[in-house]
Amino acid sequence: MDYLINIDNGGTLTDVCVAGEEGIFYTKTLTTPTDLSECFFNGIKQAAEEVTGSNDPAPLLQKTDIIRYSSTQGTNALVERKGPAIGILTDDKDFRDQIRFDETTSELFDELVGDRVSVIDATEDATALDSVVVRAVNTLTTAGAERLVVAVSDQAKEKEVKRIF
Repeated sequence: MDYLINIDNGGTLTDVCVAGEEGIFYTKTLTTPTDLSECFFNGIKQAAEEVTGSNDPAPLLQKTDIIRYSSTQGTNALVERKGPAIGILTDDKDFRDQIRFDETTSELFDELVGDRVSVIDATEDATALDSVVVRAVNTLTTAGAERLVVAVSDQAKEKEVKRIF
């Protein structure tokens, strides 16, 4: 094993720890709550700078066997049942059938999401999609959603939906 990368996303800071034969390297970056991928990739770039001397993550990632990601925010929200109310914006009317619900999972889903789900037709043209997404977001936030999860089957369309709001 060349490298093991551990990333912990926290409320204010995201910690990155890289372990390898050369030692253990630590770095921190600001958490970006509106897009957690941003702090994830910023952390990887900073870790690459620490380990390889270049902020190009490719050499570090090519020699990485395992990346472990944890979210203190997410873990606390689940354990304490105090997370923000989540709304789901999807194009899959059957998405619930794809989740393996047991009693605990079902209870957790009901507490965090409930009926704050909007199913849209993501195949609409750009103008129509704007209106559909704005209506769906308004419906979800009016229902109490504080955070939105966008899960659209086509990656390009998902990016387009996210761009709208």
